[in-house]
Amino acid sequence: VVAGVFHIINHATFKASLFMAAGIIDHECGSRDLRRLGGLWRLMPITGTLATVAAAAMAGVPLANGFLSKEMFFAETVALDTDPVFEWVLPITATVAAALSVAYSTRFIHDVFFNGQPVGLPKTPHEPPRFMRVPVELLVLLCLAVGLLPNLTVGPLLAVAAQAALFGGPQGELPEYTLALWHGFNLPLLMSLVALAAGALLYFGLQRFVNLHRVERLPGWVAAGGREAFAALIRAKVAVAGAITRVLQSGSLQNYLLLLVVMALAAGALPYLRGGFGAAPELAPPQPAPPGLIFVWAIGVAAAITSVFAYRHRLLALILLGAVGLVVSLLFVYLSAPDLALTQLLVEVASIILMALALHWLPRDSPPERGRVRQGFDALLALAAGGGVAALAYAVLTRPFDSLSPYYLATTVPEGGGANAVNVIIVDYRGFDTLGEITVLGLAGVIVYALLAGFRPVQPPAKPGGEDDRHPPLLGIAVRALLPLAALIAVYLFLRGHNAPGGGFIAGLVLAIALILLYVAHGNRWMRERLRVDFRTWIGGGLLIAGGTGIASFFFNAPFLTSSYVYLPVPLLGQVPLASAALFDLGVFLTVVGATMVALASIGRIGERAE
Repeated sequence: VVAGVFHIINHATFKASLFMAAGIIDHECGSRDLRRLGGLWRLMPITGTLATVAAAAMAGVPLANGFLSKEMFFAETVALDTDPVFEWVLPITATVAAALSVAYSTRFIHDVFFNGQPVGLPKTPHEPPRFMRVPVELLVLLCLAVGLLPNLTVGPLLAVAAQAALFGGPQGELPEYTLALWHGFNLPLLMSLVALAAGALLYFGLQRFVNLHRVERLPGWVAAGGREAFAALIRAKVAVAGAITRVLQSGSLQNYLLLLVVMALAAGALPYLRGGFGAAPELAPPQPAPPGLIFVWAIGVAAAITSVFAYRHRLLALILLGAVGLVVSLLFVYLSAPDLALTQLLVEVASIILMALALHWLPRDSPPERGRVRQGFDALLALAAGGGVAALAYAVLTRPFDSLSPYYLATTVPEGGGANAVNVIIVDYRGFDTLGEITVLGLAGVIVYALLAGFRPVQPPAKPGGEDDRHPPLLGIAVRALLPLAALIAVYLFLRGHNAPGGGFIAGLVLAIALILLYVAHGNRWMRERLRVDFRTWIGGGLLIAGGTGIASFFFNAPFLTSSYVYLPVPLLGQVPLASAALFDLGVFLTVVGATMVALASIGRIGERAE
């Protein structure tokens, strides 16, 4: 690392000076074509001297800064303790690379300043104005100063830069290294001398036997040159990338899901394929399942299997999948997880209603079945994925393990200020994770809005009986009476969430479902005219409140999203708990309602455009 940082510093000096020298040549000669330049030393001796010193530094000639950092590289390749073959290959490769840098540095100086005479230049070459040459002079002076007096010039800067690169701060110690022009006769010095000699021989040998300016006379594969070969390689790589992209980005959601499941299976199976299954651990004694649980489980299995065979009838398959979700929520109830059960139940209701509204604009039946080969492959893939998840669940349920649950249960009240461990975990212990989740949810709502902004169905659905209003009035009356009650329940669930089942996410879903029912009863146009709320601002406001709650902790010298709580004395009520996490939970509530309603409004706009 020290050698790398040192060479970056040196590279900045000699390479910048060479760029500026090339610019001077172009400016004073009117061309940078090596076939037209040559013999410029007698016309531009000062520029030639400066460019020669900078090129010598790039080639690693002694007394220049590049020599020191390249010797450090050579020393590292020699000192590397690794595979015996690699211990030989790396020093030889480094020496060959250094020889190539000597060759192209020599070509630059020889072809521009010594080889031949200028031919057909637009301008008569001459030295540039004084101030145009000053930056090159300063950089070349640095190349020599660092090469001759490294400890006095670059030593302190190198120590600070290398320490930052190694440790990311002032702590820690640097490894031992020495900055000196002479380290005695050793292998790195020999590698430097070999590179200098080999690079010079390579260039002058090519110059003697091959006219480097007349590449058209070379064999075809040589005349193509490195630049053309590189361009051809890039074109081939772009073509391969395009072919892969066309296969992966096929526009088929089924193919995307297929790739996702295959990669998940491969990632899960790889550790077992590489390391085996190992010794069988001690299993926990099995517990008999109650008959009621088995009955509910059988309902879920039957609904899942039936949805597979009913996949061509989308609405029926959707209802069956909703039944599976309800069975999962009952399982959470059995496992004493009321927060998860409430969340699962509300998510199922909201998602099923939204999906049913979306299905309204799709054909009633799915397209014709795929080939039997693809169906068989999909079935095997589904069995493998389901079997893998079942195996993971069985492993977790039958093997003893240490859990974080006792820690959370013991600390949620004294450290989080709430008796509901689930909610305290969500808004306090793992608040950053929750912030990411609501950000994804908000983005999903905005993406749905953007995707459906210009969508117009080919054929609007027929209105039954020719009626202009398809919304039953009795449903509208019932839902309008239900909305205030749902809002009150949402507030109740929100306020009790820190100490009892509830919280911002659950409260947001309750209010969102009530608003969804209001839409089903009256339609999108009625909602927009009466409600007059842009729920996109709810998404932004919720994320700002949640993020602002985390940033506020900085003002109290606490990490991001650190929460606190107090008990305020209120007359007649006594000590009322007040947690700062409630503001974070408010952000969660607003984002959930906003994202759900933005998606709903986006689907509703399709109907307006169809009409």
